[in-house]
Amino acid sequence: MPRDDVIAQGWTAGRVATAPDHNVAVRVINDTLRGPVADIFRSLVPAFGELAGGDFYDAVMTSSQLLDGCIRIFRRHRDAFKALLVDSRGRPVGDDFVRLRCGRSVHDIVAMIVRTHAKRHFKAVLGGNPDDPGTRAGHLYQAMNEYLIHDWQVPLVPHYAPLPVSKVIEMGPRLLDIREAELLDAITAAAGPPPAPTPPPGPRPGPGPAAARRTPPTGAGSSVRRTPQEDFWWEALADRSVTAVLGQPNGHEARELVAAMAGVNDAVRGELFAGLSLSTVQAAAFLAVAFRTLGRQGFAKLYGTPGQPHLVAKIATRLRQRNVGSRTDLRTLVKVAEGVAGP
Repeated sequence: MPRDDVIAQGWTAGRVATAPDHNVAVRVINDTLRGPVADIFRSLVPAFGELAGGDFYDAVMTSSQLLDGCIRIFRRHRDAFKALLVDSRGRPVGDDFVRLRCGRSVHDIVAMIVRTHAKRHFKAVLGGNPDDPGTRAGHLYQAMNEYLIHDWQVPLVPHYAPLPVSKVIEMGPRLLDIREAELLDAITAAAGPPPAPTPPPGPRPGPGPAAARRTPPTGAGSSVRRTPQEDFWWEALADRSVTAVLGQPNGHEARELVAAMAGVNDAVRGELFAGLSLSTVQAAAFLAVAFRTLGRQGFAKLYGTPGQPHLVAKIATRLRQRNVGSRTDLRTLVKVAEGVAGP
């Protein structure tokens, strides 16, 4: 991506063996992004032609969509940036984890750019200085900054912003397990409003109705450790509209079902969920029916990883032929699923 190159060309103060300090490296990277990198992108993308270096930098760093697009362009046309991607001795660097001339690797620069973009977005939507932990933007950024690392996170930044800081702290590095914007949105919704300020010492009130609504299905105790994906499916199965149609699973069945749902393959997400525009509760209902129809082993063989993507695609076609989509009510969906969820 553009960022990487930045490093390489910018550091021109001699081919030294020692890496520049952090502030020097950051200045070099930013100057290179605004200069040589912007020039390369203007040559590759005519639409950027009217953006001066500084305007290009600001436009791209402010927009998740533009930044993600530029990263993809960099990955596809890395050769266009090869003059910038060199080490301290001027040798070409093709590995994202090898230091460039400025003392930072492409991987390092990507992380720096992702963090810069997150700061800008958090400031815009939350308010305050993202470098000040006392502000809303700064509080979230402080909780997240060590997990802002990868280029695939850029499209997720707008979905990170609404996350409660308490949830970010609770999840910690598990945040990096989540690559789906829909899952982040579901976690935000399930977390509910921010917790109230800590009360003074004294008797503690019991859990309120909101907490009761977020209680996992029967048998899932508070000591059970779950992945974010499992949390996502617990919430979906606990939705009143789902339990009204499928009933409340018992503890053992619920745990097996959620574990199976958390391990579905990419074809399930692409062909069934995205392809048919199913909502979270519709997807949960369909998978629950499939699990009950096929059993644990049969479900894993078809819908698990690696699964059988070609059969998943056929099932999606059958559902489409029966006009299943986002507007299909759950009772109808369940009835259809009972007939088509298997191979």
